[in-house]
Amino acid sequence: MQFKPALIAAALVAASMGASATVYNIGVLPLAPAVYSNTVNVPAGAFSDTYNFSFPLTGDKASASAVSIQLNGLLDISNLKVDLYDASNNWIAGGAVGNSSAVSNVPLMGGANYYYTVTGTATGAVGGAYAFIASASPIPEPGTYGLMLAGLGAVGFLAARRRQA
Repeated sequence: MQFKPALIAAALVAASMGASATVYNIGVLPLAPAVYSNTVNVPAGAFSDTYNFSFPLTGDKASASAVSIQLNGLLDISNLKVDLYDASNNWIAGGAVGNSSAVSNVPLMGGANYYYTVTGTATGAVGGAYAFIASASPIPEPGTYGLMLAGLGAVGFLAARRRQA
């Protein structure tokens, strides 16, 4: 019967190291230069946070990143990763695993719902912390490229004219 206290102690330790999960609702993902940002403290152990959002306009691109905040062994996160999913739970894109992770310039459908997941393992003495940032950036209209080319042509014309003078 000495196994009973050891079994209870093991169950308490396992329960205290359970996974953490929080859901954040961004609303409409802001267009750059505006951003959504959040700093999150997580308890020691595995975690998986979700950031729900709707996408503003068709033709825009979504970007997000998460960075582990490290503090002298007190706060640390290993295997940090950002992934992007649609509302039907289909994986769209993912960042590399490490102390930071990012998903950049992913074209999405306007008005649709999506979510980012930030996962990792808090390994610091008191858990971990990370900073999360997300935004949408517009894709330039075709007319913008035309204006840019016209401007470059004008600059080239002026430069050639100066050489002749």
